[in-house]
Amino acid sequence: MQAVILAAGNGTRLRPLTITMSKAMIPIAGKPMIQWTIDTLKKYVDDIIIVVRKGQKDILSIDGCNFVVQKEQRGTADAVSVVENLIEDEFILMNCDEIVSEEDIKQICRSRAYTMAVYKSETPERFGAIRVVDGTITHIEEKSPNPSSNLVNAGIGVFDKRIFDFIKRTPISERGEYEITKTLNMMIEDGIEIRPTELKQWISVSYPWNILDANKIILDRTGTIIEDDVEIRPGVFIQDPVFIGRGSVVGPNSFIRPYSSIGEDCRIGNASEIKNSVIMKNTYVSHLSYVGDSIVADNCNIAAGTIFANLRLDDKNIKMNIKGERIDSGRRKLGGVVGSNCKFGINCSIMPGVKIYPNLLIPPHQVITKDLLSVSMEEWKNEVNNPRKNTGNGGSI
Repeated sequence: MQAVILAAGNGTRLRPLTITMSKAMIPIAGKPMIQWTIDTLKKYVDDIIIVVRKGQKDILSIDGCNFVVQKEQRGTADAVSVVENLIEDEFILMNCDEIVSEEDIKQICRSRAYTMAVYKSETPERFGAIRVVDGTITHIEEKSPNPSSNLVNAGIGVFDKRIFDFIKRTPISERGEYEITKTLNMMIEDGIEIRPTELKQWISVSYPWNILDANKIILDRTGTIIEDDVEIRPGVFIQDPVFIGRGSVVGPNSFIRPYSSIGEDCRIGNASEIKNSVIMKNTYVSHLSYVGDSIVADNCNIAAGTIFANLRLDDKNIKMNIKGERIDSGRRKLGGVVGSNCKFGINCSIMPGVKIYPNLLIPPHQVITKDLLSVSMEEWKNEVNNPRKNTGNGGSI
């Protein structure tokens, strides 16, 4: 059997991280997100094909896969169409951002066309709901504020070459895309039976906080991993499970709390605390800093005394700006998301749910209460003279 992984999307809901890296290459517990899936699939399939867009050089570093370029991003059905000439018969189709257990992948690989993975979700409005009657899927909904069921489309299925004929007949959607959901509904209407298979564990990494969810799932699976050439200095206390990448230096007197992943060649300074966070390679968290429930991209410098607040004092869920909307994360504890190559001055405070875009230089003693997309020196000078009002909603725990 073959497997096709769709990885050409822009990942706009995961910005600022996806400005400088492909969504599929976001590291989770020490590996690119897509690599966890590939490593499992290789046990059960003969050939893995990854659909990418032009310019995705980082993903091309993955070994043992074939790559096909989607020249224009015209939707998921169009992305599937570009592999037609490589497909021999039945194949597994999945998105690059699905985190699934090996048991579930094994079950899917043993399924026959046509099968779709479904999952019981507490937030079906964020996904496409699935209607099932007498063990057969009768309709696949787009995202809806009033979904018809709590079974959602998990973005994984087993298909065969017949799907390409239906893709060629798929009309363009209101969003201006050729969508695989429409293709599958056409197949159902044409009498092709699609059976559901329910997953035991699944998460779609759609929003920044899902990276923390996925990191927890993987670390629960692997346990603590401390790679070679890691220097753990005196007084460091580590609570399992964590990941620490090769070449990193931790301490002295640092506290690494559960579900923290620290990438290669990082430094965690004296008396700093990392809690349930993902810190990417070549990032320095200097002494007396706290990073809680946060994501810090590669090549950042978090200067001494910097605090990532991760809790609203009014006990409300943290919201984050996603594509122009305030989205409830469903989490009481959520810190900040920092893009690549950011440099902080000493004693900065980042309020819960704030996003900081790549390549920013942040002067000392700033209280950052809203997203930073770009900041000029004139704006910073004004900020120093007229600091933002502290909302009082930032705490750490």
